[in-house]
Amino acid sequence: MRFDSTLALLWGEDDKPVGRTGLTIADFIAAAIAILDEHGAAGLSMRAVAARLGVRTMATYTFGNKEELVALAVDRIYRDLYPGGEQLEGLDWRRGLTAVAHANRDLGLAHPWLYELQVVRSLMGPCELQKRDHELVPLESTPLADAEKDQVLTQLLLHVEGMTRMETMLRRERDATGLDDSQWWQAIMPTLMPVVDRRRFPLSSRVGLAAQAARQGRFWGEEAFEFGLDRLLDGIGVLIDRRRAMDHLA
Repeated sequence: MRFDSTLALLWGEDDKPVGRTGLTIADFIAAAIAILDEHGAAGLSMRAVAARLGVRTMATYTFGNKEELVALAVDRIYRDLYPGGEQLEGLDWRRGLTAVAHANRDLGLAHPWLYELQVVRSLMGPCELQKRDHELVPLESTPLADAEKDQVLTQLLLHVEGMTRMETMLRRERDATGLDDSQWWQAIMPTLMPVVDRRRFPLSSRVGLAAQAARQGRFWGEEAFEFGLDRLLDGIGVLIDRRRAMDHLA
């Protein structure tokens, strides 16, 4: 990736026409997002973007390449996550981080391609940077050091990403098989039960059956997300209390 040109696109104006088509960079971004929402990451190509906009494929290269278009699309999808930026103001750290987690989960489920295309070493476009600025607000009143605030937010978003990926995969499997969870269990249990020796797998059998009963045959989805989120927030609370105690003793 050409970092300089990508950064220039991320931070430049996107409402000016590029090339001879009269289309703007914003038009290309909107087309890319529409394709990603309809066909997923595998469906995105410069040819597909061109077809959607009704121009020749070469016209899509007037501003950049596919990698740069992906970076623009990922950044743009963050733009309206916190419209106005006021949703997290005035919330204590736990309520604020809970709102952050749910906002990101909703975004990931609405745009399943997002976690496939975002990169760890992001170039941080304006929308992503503004998103992170908003998400750090609930931690600003805590006694955590800045580096700890960064780690806390990162761990929270990693939990959201992992659980959202799992839920997305589960939805795809349901669509591909045409079976909901209870139908899936009904299909495999006659074959599975005769070969599962509870004496050989005592803990897996006992715990697995208890979990299946608790979730009434469904695979963990939102429940697992909430359980993990609560445990993560509990741990963050311990860290915050520890820092407060240290500050009191200082």
